[in-house]
Amino acid sequence: MNLIVRFKKIIAERQIIRGMVIKNLKSKYIGSISGILWAVINPLLIMLVITFVFSQIMKTDIKHFPLLVLSALLPWNFFNNSINESAASISSNVDVLRQFVMLKETIPIATVITNLITFLFGFIIVLPVFIMFNTGIVNYLILLPFVVVLHFIFTLGISMLLSIINVYFKDLPQLLNIFLMLLFWLTPVFYSIDMIPQKYHWLIIANPSACYIIIYRALLYQGFSGGISIWLLAIGFALISIISGYFLFMKKESEILKYA
Repeated sequence: MNLIVRFKKIIAERQIIRGMVIKNLKSKYIGSISGILWAVINPLLIMLVITFVFSQIMKTDIKHFPLLVLSALLPWNFFNNSINESAASISSNVDVLRQFVMLKETIPIATVITNLITFLFGFIIVLPVFIMFNTGIVNYLILLPFVVVLHFIFTLGISMLLSIINVYFKDLPQLLNIFLMLLFWLTPVFYSIDMIPQKYHWLIIANPSACYIIIYRALLYQGFSGGISIWLLAIGFALISIISGYFLFMKKESEILKYA
């Protein structure tokens, strides 16, 4: 089945994906006192801790440091949560796949969309704060949907890769936690790329998740586009991710029920 036919079948199964997204959101937030507000509360609490450490203990003099952190922390949480939850999504829904005839990739797709909705909810709430502190970002808000789409495609590709790998390699979630922790420190979430010595900039450029964080921060905190080179990186990593993820998924999907 080629990708075009596959994409049409995914569109045809949009009601299944919609139902799974609603189920995921309910399981996450129904019964919780604050509900989906945790999409904002969690990054705000982390931001406050990081801000306290860097402003009071390490004495950083970066202007509006909490906003610098928040501009990166919200998209990072979207990526981090999507990757973590998608890795085990196929294995934990194997009974569903045995009972119903459906495209198997609908499961990681629904997982990533669930986290995208959570991210966008928190993002919409805090966006006025960014505008209040830097009205110049209004001129660049038109670019935000594009980086969100690229970030979604990149995250979905990685999520599909990991959901298949986890079928064969059950220790993946444990290793993934360690890897994501290391990646967090190598991604400019609580520091800017300008704070990194020039000789180590290659570490940031080689980190696929960093280009999206840099663009979000440029648009929301600094008030500029980020530059054509970083956008080209974001487009390139998104294409590599989704093509690789789908290629592996299509190659191994027939074995999922055998090994899951």
